[in-house]
Amino acid sequence: MKGTGAEILVRYLENEGVKYVFGVPGGHLLTFYDALRESSITSILAKHEGGAAYMAAGHALAGGGLGVCCGTVGPGATNLVSGVAAAYMGSLPMLVLTAQVGTSSIGKGALQEAAGEGRTFSQTGLLSAVTKYSSMVTHPTKLPEALRRALRIAMSGRPGPVHLDLPADTQRGQAEDEIVTPDRYRPGLRTRPLDADLRRAAELLLSSRKPGMLIGAGARKGDAPAQVLRLAELLACSVATTLPGKGAIPEDHALALGCIGLYGTRAANSYLRSGLDVLLVVGSSLHEFSTHVWDPALKPATALIHVDIDPDEIGKNYPVDVGLLGDAGILLDALVEQVRSLKTEVRLPVDDFASLKTRTEYFSEPAMTSTDVPLKPQRVIAELHEALPEDALVFTDIGNTVTWVERCLLARRPDMTMSLSGLAAMGSGVAAGIGGKLAAPERPTLIICGDGDFQMHGMEVMTAVSHRIPVVWLILQNSTLAMVHDIQTMTYKGRYVASEFVAPDFMKLADAFGALGLRADGPGEVAEAVKSAFAADRPAVVTVPIDPNEMPPAKARMMAMDRSLGNPPALQSLSLGALKTMWSMLKER
Repeated sequence: MKGTGAEILVRYLENEGVKYVFGVPGGHLLTFYDALRESSITSILAKHEGGAAYMAAGHALAGGGLGVCCGTVGPGATNLVSGVAAAYMGSLPMLVLTAQVGTSSIGKGALQEAAGEGRTFSQTGLLSAVTKYSSMVTHPTKLPEALRRALRIAMSGRPGPVHLDLPADTQRGQAEDEIVTPDRYRPGLRTRPLDADLRRAAELLLSSRKPGMLIGAGARKGDAPAQVLRLAELLACSVATTLPGKGAIPEDHALALGCIGLYGTRAANSYLRSGLDVLLVVGSSLHEFSTHVWDPALKPATALIHVDIDPDEIGKNYPVDVGLLGDAGILLDALVEQVRSLKTEVRLPVDDFASLKTRTEYFSEPAMTSTDVPLKPQRVIAELHEALPEDALVFTDIGNTVTWVERCLLARRPDMTMSLSGLAAMGSGVAAGIGGKLAAPERPTLIICGDGDFQMHGMEVMTAVSHRIPVVWLILQNSTLAMVHDIQTMTYKGRYVASEFVAPDFMKLADAFGALGLRADGPGEVAEAVKSAFAADRPAVVTVPIDPNEMPPAKARMMAMDRSLGNPPALQSLSLGALKTMWSMLKER
């Protein structure tokens, strides 16, 4: 094919199956946008490049394949960074495109120049910190090779974002390329560990008297969830997940314990730290939130078996007895076969998990049925069980919002809940859900966020309106940055600084945007409002005032923060009376 660099770039994107490019154009990027006009790819005009990057990340997270976002030279690139970082920490394949001034102008102080010459910053340097690969392409004839390399890196091994910086003349200049198909420049490489390692892992699991499984995001895709369930049933083994792995096993299954972590279920947290002898971890980095700041109680007495596609994660935070490197689906399939071949007797659960779940109020916390007004956030999430269709796609933002979803929204499928929780940036879910809806257009899509989250990227509602993308935002309104506010309540004795604000009228705001605005105040109204929003088949905003005094379990979080800062765990030694005093102060405000 002969054409401009931009035309060749667009052809490669079409071959990759890319359907959308999220971004904001600028003068130096218009050649690329002009090439998009003649293609099968739809340009989604975001209101901010940060929103565009989150949309691309959400698109990849929801199974849409390679996410693509772009920004013009200078501020376009700097605005992209948080969304790209979220994709990097979430291991999401993304192609980030930035414009650059013409190569003949580099170093001369051109408007918005960002090549790192003289008194300018380097876009490639900036984005190299949050991508697997970042490079400036200085001539159109070099573009095909650089693009193939970038796409191969983005989608191989542990996926992640890559970045190409495109000077204006690289986009406009002529080039020729045979347009290599994806299977030739990034062939699918499948890895499998040694049979001896698989056999050892299987023997340890079969000989265990008290085994457990902890499943992360790496085991949510493809056939991996089915293999998780098969292995758990063969071993009669309990299964907990991390927040990014939520739903990898249906949370209503007899062996499921829900999410582990600072805001996970009491069932998962108590059982996995109750003295297991063998623990199988699949697709999790064992980070701070999942492990209660690397609690030693999570370390099993006999063996830790760790499965991951990234060798840097295996053994990083806990000593590993068996490390299995590779794709979770492939390895779990092989491990299931090993267990099946070695198993000689029917195994029964060693613990009464039904009784454990009853004692720990597994998805049945009293607040979930509270009729108090303002509504408890737990009640709001519980009502979604009635309102959400089986195939619903739920994006959740960060802060207290994600904790309510983690604890109170029962997931029956591995791709139900989505969160960019690696970077944990406020407002990320507000925009990411738009990309998620485009990746799965047949699925009703709900974004759950706090009012502080919404004010970060709520202008992207207009993006959904402009492109007729029927996403529903459910805003939990309490006029605070709730997680910060809660910490100030518990640790700073109610000295509130920069955590309270006056929220707008979100119904009027939705109407001004051209979206449907709804409000739910009392018991039963949340389910009805969400059903009405889905039925409208247009962008909609549902506002729910919630009890500002309700907070997630605070003691574990405060202790974890102290440990992470290297301080003595102050709250650990607090008496019940002291904790009650704190709670009384909270209720009085």
